[in-house]
Amino acid sequence: MRNKLAFHLALLLGTLPLSAIAAQAANEAPIAAMPLDQALDTFARQTGLQVVYTPEAVHALRSKAVPGGLEPKGQLHTLLEGTGLDYRFVTASTVTLVPASNADKSTAASSRAEGKLPPILENDGAPRDLAPVSVQANTVDTLAPSAPPLEATQPTSVIDERFIRDGLRFNSNFDDIIKYAPSVTVTSPEGPGMGKNEGISIRGFQDGQFNITFDGIPFGDASDLHHTTSAYFNNHVLGQAEIDRGPGGGSTVGNATFGGTVGLRSRDPASVDGVTLYTTLGSWNTFAGGVSADETLGNTRVFADLSKEKSDTYLKGTDDKREHAFIKTITTLSPDTTLTFVSSYNREHQNTVQGATKQEIDEFGWRYGLGNDPALQSYKGYNNAAYYSSFTYVGLSTRLGEWSVDNKAYYNSFDHWARKTADASDNNPADNGVTRYNAAGKKVSTLKNDVPGKLASSGFHSFGDVLRFERELGPGELQTGAWLERNQDARYQYPLDLTTGTKTGTKYGSQYNYILRDRTDTFQPYVQYDWALTDALTLSPGVRYSTVTRQMNAPISKENAQVSQYNSANYNAALPSLSLHDSFSDQWTGYAQVAKGFLAPPIDVIELVGSKKLDPETTMNYQVGTAYADRQLTFGADVYYIDFKNYLASTLVNTPEGQESTYLNTGGAIYKGAEVEGTWAMTPALSLYGNATYNKATYKNSSTQIAGTPKVTAALGLLYNSPLGYYGSLMTRFIGKQYGSDNATDDAGNTVFLNDNRLGGYVSTDAAFGYRSADGGPTGKGWSVSMDVNNVFNVHKLIGYAGTQSVSGDALYWGLPGRGVFLDLSLKL
Repeated sequence: MRNKLAFHLALLLGTLPLSAIAAQAANEAPIAAMPLDQALDTFARQTGLQVVYTPEAVHALRSKAVPGGLEPKGQLHTLLEGTGLDYRFVTASTVTLVPASNADKSTAASSRAEGKLPPILENDGAPRDLAPVSVQANTVDTLAPSAPPLEATQPTSVIDERFIRDGLRFNSNFDDIIKYAPSVTVTSPEGPGMGKNEGISIRGFQDGQFNITFDGIPFGDASDLHHTTSAYFNNHVLGQAEIDRGPGGGSTVGNATFGGTVGLRSRDPASVDGVTLYTTLGSWNTFAGGVSADETLGNTRVFADLSKEKSDTYLKGTDDKREHAFIKTITTLSPDTTLTFVSSYNREHQNTVQGATKQEIDEFGWRYGLGNDPALQSYKGYNNAAYYSSFTYVGLSTRLGEWSVDNKAYYNSFDHWARKTADASDNNPADNGVTRYNAAGKKVSTLKNDVPGKLASSGFHSFGDVLRFERELGPGELQTGAWLERNQDARYQYPLDLTTGTKTGTKYGSQYNYILRDRTDTFQPYVQYDWALTDALTLSPGVRYSTVTRQMNAPISKENAQVSQYNSANYNAALPSLSLHDSFSDQWTGYAQVAKGFLAPPIDVIELVGSKKLDPETTMNYQVGTAYADRQLTFGADVYYIDFKNYLASTLVNTPEGQESTYLNTGGAIYKGAEVEGTWAMTPALSLYGNATYNKATYKNSSTQIAGTPKVTAALGLLYNSPLGYYGSLMTRFIGKQYGSDNATDDAGNTVFLNDNRLGGYVSTDAAFGYRSADGGPTGKGWSVSMDVNNVFNVHKLIGYAGTQSVSGDALYWGLPGRGVFLDLSLKL
């Protein structure tokens, strides 16, 4: 009997030794009757299996008591008895909830009639979640920074809530969450979760060349699709991040999907009601505090969070302050209908840094940012910025006949106010000087010692809707829908004498360098069919049509402050895709994908003459990969080749207010490489994680490497997660050499492509360790304490290129922030 039981559980649990499995089954503790989600969590902790479900699936359901000594399948059967739910194994160690079998249809029908069976569970026995970011599971039952899901049809890494919660300090930004994933490079010179990120790269694609979504909704700056990471969501309100290093299928909507998609998913309300207080104390006078609440109000579950943070940050003079508010509600309206409401607001103030020259770093040290001398352009009081953002959506999931429907209507805003000097990195008083003009544009006076500057304001407001339909049709599943968005943007800038705080006027007579309004309309309908050729083999053809229309109305244009300007442009493309997914076994899958990509040029193409008539960027993406997962090992590997046409490279042009960044078509580029990642559970509590990537991105007919593309990246980590409440991680990442720039202007004024501003490779190590009690502390509801140490060995390296000084032409750089130590505390009331 013992041998049969051991063999049976070996099939369930993968590669664990038979004796250990048998012993574990014999020692399973009883589980008392309780809310079903709590019982499932207890079951998962005891058995090491993972149970995948959405909160709606078990809301308001209770489990029966389970006696001790049962095998895992017997425990699950007893837990789910009478709920109208059953289970199935999707891997050897991952279980998902499904409707009860035909034998239990009467129970299921009764549960549905009582409003217990959730709308995401359909008649075919498979969970439904139409959101592009689905609930995935790390199959290895230990803390891990990311894992490749078996369901993926392209290279994918899922970062789950356990690592977001236990591997990072409170209030980290989403760039900190993804920084250990394959092919990802981030540049955060002010420290973890402090200030805005100065660059995110995936395979060498820069921010603006890949997609970022929040609960399946694309978002980004209206002008160039960039993202100010500190102005949106901190890790306290995020439940998962999924990094797709590919264009996705037809159903993957967004502006720049060819570079991949970073899918952020908001945290769901907790299964246990309560209020949690949390705080952080740390390096560089960092202090943060917040309160979150999880409550159930009738058929509505609520998660709300308020937080506030201030820090000097690693770079001196930046003085970052941030406030964040978030709420999420999930309401069950009927057995088939769920209503979700999410609203987030973020406000940040900081003194902005432009980078530092190597000479300044040598003279003032690695923490040099801004100074205290009001006679210099580098004075912190002259270089200030404020960021205000909001993100609100209402989501409805329901059924219309045979169709599952998911609809999200949203509003997203981002406002940026900035006052800064002509060059915040300039410490030479000889470079000062302000010229004043009258209303006719005539020079009135020149003040050689006054500090020149400008004040700028910009803000966009996006309204949109993501509508998705899905149904079983023939031998497969049909998906269709559309993304529609209107993005309205307004911005202005005027020159200042910062010494006196007054406007100086311009040589054109206007007080402003520019005043402009622009609008971008995007429409992307799609259709995709997942054709089940066999039980294991699925072919997924799809097509998405993208149309982007930009319009700009400038009473005072950047091109010439005397002239009003109106321009418009329209870009269209059909984007076919084809993927093949094969399940070789319950633990091993493979995929192949080919897809076309498209990105409309940024707003600069119609703002500046030097960028007009640029063609959209297009790509053909080819990828082949595999994923493996059992209880002890997850593993993923892939190779890719991307043919990139009409590549847009950044360059500088002269405008009335100085040099402005703009773009030019460079012909084409080739991206190719290989990626591998895996996690090995050495014991039930201790695991080893690693990844390694090779990314080569060069312009066609050239050996010039595209700027910001390290050829080699890697990560190695040791992670601990004990059932007793102790947890910790030691993560090391390596970023290989790269170049800060890839083009220059020759003596004849022509753009030439060459690598310059080399950045050497570097290694950085982070550590986190802590303890969490689920039911201890003075309130008896739980508490936690953890220590997070970034850059443990205090390594100092140049990690990013920040452009050049406006007067000297010297290169500016970002440095790796030094060691930071942070203490996180939380208490549940």
